Amino acid sequence: MSVGIPLQLIWAIVWATAGMVALVAGAIWGQRLGVQFSISLVALKALPVLILGGFNSIAGAIIGGLIIGASEKVAEVYLGPIIGGGIESWVAYFIAMLFLIARPQGLFGEKIIERV
Repeated sequence: MSVGIPLQLIWAIVWATAGMVALVAGAIWGQRLGVQFSISLVALKALPVLILGGFNSIAGAIIGGLIIGASEKVAEVYLGPIIGGGIESWVAYFIAMLFLIARPQGLFGEKIIERV
């Protein structure tokens, strides 16, 4: 703002573009696979990925997705017979909860500096 860049306008353009990309992606996904309840389960899997990777890091979201996907399958294979079936649906949220306790900013998120 101090050098003359209108940040409010830039943020409005960025959010509008993100919304349009999400709209197009949702329309393509719905057209290809049909609109059904299971789409919401896919969308809800994005939250633990973002928590794990950090909300402001694209690389963190990619790494978080790989970690969540691999841990779901490993948990289903090794812990599934011990605990019972269905562990794959909630293990991502358990990992996200552990990361929120240990490192709230995520793997690649910025460290929050609090000044007193």
